Amino acid sequence: MQKTEINQKFSQQKYIEPEFKALEELCLKDQIPIIDRDTADFLKLQLKIKKPKRILEIGTAYGFSTLLIAKNTPQISKITSIEIDALRADRAKKHIKRTPYADKINIKTGDALDILMYLKQNFDFIFLDAAKGQYLYLFEYIMELLEPGGLLVADNVLYKGKVLKAKKTRAKIRTIVNNLREYLIIVMNHPELDSTIISAGDGIALSRRKDNNG
Repeated sequence: MQKTEINQKFSQQKYIEPEFKALEELCLKDQIPIIDRDTADFLKLQLKIKKPKRILEIGTAYGFSTLLIAKNTPQISKITSIEIDALRADRAKKHIKRTPYADKINIKTGDALDILMYLKQNFDFIFLDAAKGQYLYLFEYIMELLEPGGLLVADNVLYKGKVLKAKKTRAKIRTIVNNLREYLIIVMNHPELDSTIISAGDGIALSRRKDNNG
């Protein structure tokens, strides 16, 4: 199984989000990874259905997905986005400052494992798009912040299909693959979550924290 680009094959839209085409082109030029069309379309639909007010993004890069989230959420929504790379975080802040969405977004620079411990609010939507090998270690902290009824969307969970393959992987990526497999086992079997794995893009895991109504 390879990464899919189904929506891109059928959509006549050249850019993931025309409003942010300059940023999309810059990310491609600078080889900064951004979410693909399949993932972006899935994310936008979930945001429009959920209409979250308090959003956490883990993995800002240049702020492309941050702005995508901002555009597709209510005006009163607030987004906290975490980026470990100071240079990328600085670039993201500059890009976001030039948009109408700047007041909705707060970028925190540092290691998510450190920052998550000190966040004082719960979130009704969390988008996990950080280093893939870290998902497993971030999960415990995420569960402390995800409120009942909240959604957790984790991107790139199939890692170009390698997570689905039974054969051994190269030592360089073995830890990443094993950690992603363990993450998927946890979310699919966690008593407080309803989860599903979607093969769109590079694989997406969608989880909803159960509330009193199930």
